[in-house]
Amino acid sequence: MTRRSWLTACGFALAASCARPKRIGFPGYALVATAGDQTVTAVDLTRFQIVRSIPVSGSPTMIAPGPHGTSYVLTPQTGSIHLIDNDLNVASSRHLAGQLAGLESASAAGNLWTTTPATRELLEVNSAGLEVVRRHKLSAEPTAIDVTSTGRVAVAGGREGIVELFSPENSRPFRAQFPGRIGEVRFRSDGKLLLVANYHDRSLTVLSVPDLEIVADLPLAMQPQNLCFSVDRGQLFVSGEGMDAVAIVFPFDMLEVEQTVLAGRNPGVMACSGTPAYLFVASADGSDVCILNIETRKVFGIVEVGQGPDFIRVTPDSRFALILDRTSGDLAVIYIPGIRQNPLRTDRYKTGGALFTLLPVGNTPVHLAVVPKLA
Repeated sequence: MTRRSWLTACGFALAASCARPKRIGFPGYALVATAGDQTVTAVDLTRFQIVRSIPVSGSPTMIAPGPHGTSYVLTPQTGSIHLIDNDLNVASSRHLAGQLAGLESASAAGNLWTTTPATRELLEVNSAGLEVVRRHKLSAEPTAIDVTSTGRVAVAGGREGIVELFSPENSRPFRAQFPGRIGEVRFRSDGKLLLVANYHDRSLTVLSVPDLEIVADLPLAMQPQNLCFSVDRGQLFVSGEGMDAVAIVFPFDMLEVEQTVLAGRNPGVMACSGTPAYLFVASADGSDVCILNIETRKVFGIVEVGQGPDFIRVTPDSRFALILDRTSGDLAVIYIPGIRQNPLRTDRYKTGGALFTLLPVGNTPVHLAVVPKLA
């Protein structure tokens, strides 16, 4: 029996042994960007079955949910964005540049934002017709982007250590220069501060918005390679090379690294559920995901999910954690209400969750979005 078959059999055995509620699934689809197949794989989350493979004439790397069950797919090498309608068909495609990087929107119904690495531009794209409505020249090659609900956009030029902020109320962007490389950028939920992953100083640098003045510089025990907000966005979790732990940052009030918690082996990508409040942390060089209770700050479980978990998304109802493995081509699913905590167990890594199911979704799955089914 192969490892995949064993994991799948265990998941279904667990599901069969438990008394299921009437509705076990989520009323929507997981749209998976399978870069190696140049398709988007649609998984019905009510039945956990693949229902369609959608060709997109390029290797997709990002999918952003749109309004009314639609979604937007980025194929960076072809410089295109594709609109998938709620019937899971490509409704339109638009070539915007020779190459694109990143795809963000302020809301499901708002305009899209993407960048062009070669020509160093920030593009605002109409979400209905996919036309470019505004272009902004950048000072550095873009490597990361974030957007607020008010239309402010932060772009990081990671190699050059430059952050630029574009605001509707200002004709020219504000700009901040760092002494070395930077990583991701994240706005605080109220949009008044910008948090920058400072690789050069191994810290989280907090900038005021919009003038980008340094408010605080928070030293970290690890390289800030992965940033993940809690669902209420009141806490930020940081993981990366340097320590088998996750740093917990409070972006409000005191602006401090509140605690650093051991979290498995070489913590990588992360995702949070709302209720219960759990943090799912993938091993960057292993085959498991560990589960941390955000309220107690305790890791209480670890789940084997395949060969190498690369991406995690939690469904909007906080009932399923969806994990992609680009090496094996699988989608692993953890049923969150089925997770049990046993404080009497001394081995915290042998309790907690179990794999619900495992689906082969295609060649090199790298990203996914969850979109609702329309009645």
